[in-house]
Amino acid sequence: MTAENPRYLSFLVLSENEKTRAPLDRTINNYEDRFHCLSKRDRALANAVIFGVLRYRGKLDWIISKFSNKKISSLDPEILYLIRIGLFQIVFLDKIPVSAAVNTTVEMAKNVSNRWTAGFVNAVLRKAGKGYLNLALPDIKKDPAFFISVEKSIPLWLSRRWLKRFRLNKTLKLCDAVNEIPLIMVRSNTIKISREKLAGELENQAEKVRFTKYAEDGISFSKPACAVHEIKTFKKGYFQVQDEAAQIVSSILDPKPGEKILDACAGLGGKTGHIAQLMKNKGSVTAVDIDKGKLFSLEKEMERLDVSIVSTIQMDILNFCPFVSDGGENVSHGRKENIKFTSCRKPLDPLFKGGFDRVLLDAPCTGLGVLRRNPDSKWTRSFQDVKRLAEKQKAMLIKAADFVKPGGVLVYSVCSCEPEENEEVIDFFLEKKPDFSINLNNARIYDQFNKTMISKKGFFKTYPDNFEMDGFFAVSMKRKK
Repeated sequence: MTAENPRYLSFLVLSENEKTRAPLDRTINNYEDRFHCLSKRDRALANAVIFGVLRYRGKLDWIISKFSNKKISSLDPEILYLIRIGLFQIVFLDKIPVSAAVNTTVEMAKNVSNRWTAGFVNAVLRKAGKGYLNLALPDIKKDPAFFISVEKSIPLWLSRRWLKRFRLNKTLKLCDAVNEIPLIMVRSNTIKISREKLAGELENQAEKVRFTKYAEDGISFSKPACAVHEIKTFKKGYFQVQDEAAQIVSSILDPKPGEKILDACAGLGGKTGHIAQLMKNKGSVTAVDIDKGKLFSLEKEMERLDVSIVSTIQMDILNFCPFVSDGGENVSHGRKENIKFTSCRKPLDPLFKGGFDRVLLDAPCTGLGVLRRNPDSKWTRSFQDVKRLAEKQKAMLIKAADFVKPGGVLVYSVCSCEPEENEEVIDFFLEKKPDFSINLNNARIYDQFNKTMISKKGFFKTYPDNFEMDGFFAVSMKRKK
């Protein structure tokens, strides 16, 4: 069986994702050539299986446990994914006959393992195919958390957590939103094209092209004629893929042309590109990240967008000291230069002297606000991650504050709605840094979002169930002069 078979390709992606625990989009990118060989219909099937199995893994495993004579925990991960793939087609894909779902999965099992495995997979799927509709769900009154965990397919620890915080109805709505297939969201690159003109061009390349409700430069659409990175307007640098909530974060930073900005945890540059376009490509943006590979991709992205004001520095912000060293190799500076950085031995790099007008810390987080786009995270995160990352966020925010010049602005953001990563981080920070206060002076931003997304305290917060965008938290803080 070849990887050009959409079901087998989905199996390869899911198996590798399980082994490496890498982000799902990165795993899919590793198979880009094989996806390209598929027809549009088969590519859609492969993606439906990959994302569907991960969205509904919890419910699938519960069904499997009812029809397997072996405990799920004892099954080889590859065999378990084969059964999940077959069962997902049976339960969630109406247009695929049960017999086809079973037979194609059994054939894959023969190629992956042995005849006994194929027989086991066949037995489980045939029993489940006949009996899953007769299964009684857990009693919602006796154990609502377990009911939600099974029916809405989220980890039990998260079900309990959300239920305690939001109560039943809100939790059910939030879980439903998490399991929906989101629209593709992009941000028009106004350095090159207006939102109106871009929307007009996208009309011929996708369906349901709409302006976003809140983000000024955003557009949503569905069913593009080809992969997004193959769309002509993408290749021309007319847009970046970015959720509406993430676009609003850069608006809250509110960078101005001619200013000196630090993107302290830049990643692949989604917000970096937006910052530069809000500055009308005038001034300077220093993009910092610990991952050299991400910065390389960011530089290529800025070239595609025709952004010329971004410089990159590879460093760990927690070490704070981007100082020039004679022989260190753990930090590089570019776009065109290749100065090396390591420990605090020589004067601070000129880019950092005098501090920055505005600093954005889009901190590493659990990503529990973007589960609808990254369903794999449901099964790799735990409450320990919430606590661990909250401590890291506090430390990074304290460090980022030292880059802000007197009178400057610091924006903290995460794609998580968990209190430990949100309000508790800010409360800790403001206690440790009394020279900062929440910035409520941006009249345009607060007039635009205050009634719907920004609390009286100045906290921007979105949830997938009420704004049709990812779950994000952000707050703007100002340093005393």
